[in-house]
Amino acid sequence: MTTHSNETVLEALRRAQYRQVPWARRPGVFEYLRSLGLMETVRQRTVAPAPGFHAPVDIAVLTERGRAEFARLARDERSMTWDTLRMNDYVVASEVRAADLEARL
Repeated sequence: MTTHSNETVLEALRRAQYRQVPWARRPGVFEYLRSLGLMETVRQRTVAPAPGFHAPVDIAVLTERGRAEFARLARDERSMTWDTLRMNDYVVASEVRAADLEARL
């Protein structure tokens, strides 16, 4: 299984948040995030200045879980430890919370 860094996941979530990625041209990390339920596709009509048929485009968008995960990683990005965290393998937020709870016990 391919692993992705926290930085790669954060950048992918950021790009999807601003609807900058047509699904047909998505980076590989998007499939991974979709399988985790952080991202989905939405059909978006294209608006063009020229007359005629313009096919709709599927755009990557964040789910509610994806927005929460983006907020968590963006918070981490502003922390003093981001330089070490950014290259670590991405771990799903629920797994991070479980590890934090175990460490506290």
